[in-house]
Amino acid sequence: MKTCFKVPSFAIVLAVLATLSAPTALAQSTLNVAVNQTASTTCSSGEAVALNGNLHFTYSFTTDPATGINTYQIAAVSNLSGVGQATQTSYAGNASFAYSYPTTASPAQITAQLQYPLNSQGSAPSLTLTQTVNITVDTGGNISASVASNSTTCAGS
Repeated sequence: MKTCFKVPSFAIVLAVLATLSAPTALAQSTLNVAVNQTASTTCSSGEAVALNGNLHFTYSFTTDPATGINTYQIAAVSNLSGVGQATQTSYAGNASFAYSYPTTASPAQITAQLQYPLNSQGSAPSLTLTQTVNITVDTGGNISASVASNSTTCAGS
């Protein structure tokens, strides 16, 4: 009987240890960042584009109790429109991005480069939009973000 009692106790101890050392999923947060800026261009056939719309962020994280590493999962969805400053051509850009950042830092400061098509709705050429976004997240469930810069290049370059 003693042996039967020790095996289940040992199994319970192992189960508890496995649970304690498994990464723990914690808070999830969302954030909308308004984009109301003009993107410059380096494209010889392009133009500066006045952007309007938003970036929608969702964020969650897990912490590995054994290592103390926080893994931040960040998703961004872009929904922008724009007007060419030279031709008045309308542009539209939509894209989704997902990032995973492992670090022991909290808060963690992350700089992301978002690059996606800015499609012309007229006769002007489509462009590629590059946005630099600064993101700060922490293990309290807080997220903040801002667009540091926008620029365009010729599509395909």
